[in-house]
Amino acid sequence: MHNNTSKSLGLYVPTLRYGKPNNYQLRRVLGYGSDTLEYQRSQNGYPPYYYALKDRTLRAYSFSAVKNAVTPILDPRSQEVLKNWEARVGKEEADRIRNEAINAGNIGHSMLEKWNAGKPLGVYPMNMAGYVQALENQILPYLQKSSEPIAVVDDAGDWVTLSEVFVVDFDQQFLGRLDLVVEIAAAPFTGKRVLLELKGSLKEKSIEHMRGSIIQAVAYLTTFNAIASLCPEQMEPLDGMAMAYMYSSGNGQVIPVLGEEIQEYADEWQQWLACFHDILEDRCAA
Repeated sequence: MHNNTSKSLGLYVPTLRYGKPNNYQLRRVLGYGSDTLEYQRSQNGYPPYYYALKDRTLRAYSFSAVKNAVTPILDPRSQEVLKNWEARVGKEEADRIRNEAINAGNIGHSMLEKWNAGKPLGVYPMNMAGYVQALENQILPYLQKSSEPIAVVDDAGDWVTLSEVFVVDFDQQFLGRLDLVVEIAAAPFTGKRVLLELKGSLKEKSIEHMRGSIIQAVAYLTTFNAIASLCPEQMEPLDGMAMAYMYSSGNGQVIPVLGEEIQEYADEWQQWLACFHDILEDRCAA
């Protein structure tokens, strides 16, 4: 018998529509949450969310939704810094930089999936050459590709690779899409199983500038490990997470966060969630 908390947790993947992944509807692969989740676009000031098809009161919000809601409260200075940067470089250049980073991330995720499946990485636009070089030469060699990708078996008996899957915790009202579960191939962390979070950036970042992304990965990790503890026959809790950055210069970074290092970021994530839940309650009461 499973308690109410266990019923709020699950691992999900997109359903298929015309043979392609449909991110607006998710099906449960593992755990004890709702069988099917549907996507609700932003409306009436509420951020977008996924809800359980059988119970619309069960909602889960993305990391971006949480971060966008709490940042003006917890870190109001960051908005001023962003506005000053946009004013300095100009809106057109700011948009170009943001879009380039998004495109680099999308290409990186696609190539990461192919690498994990043992497929060729494929072609890419010339302006992405530096990012791809970073991925191929400085990130992928740091990772251990298993002879068989790390996967679980769904209710239909099909294998589901732990790449681009959703972790959901309705108790926390949170949902995240992780990039990849993989082993580290380099000392002193050889063999450690981690949740990899891959990003693209025009310029190199300090650890402090990565903080939001690390919190994001730790949020995914915390939820993943909670699901793993409920399904020990299929999953084991991970040792930590690894933040990977591809830079346009061709340089790349992989920064593992393991053991006690995780707690600092996990505590901050809980602060974010508490603030977000207060915001939701205020909007419901209004």
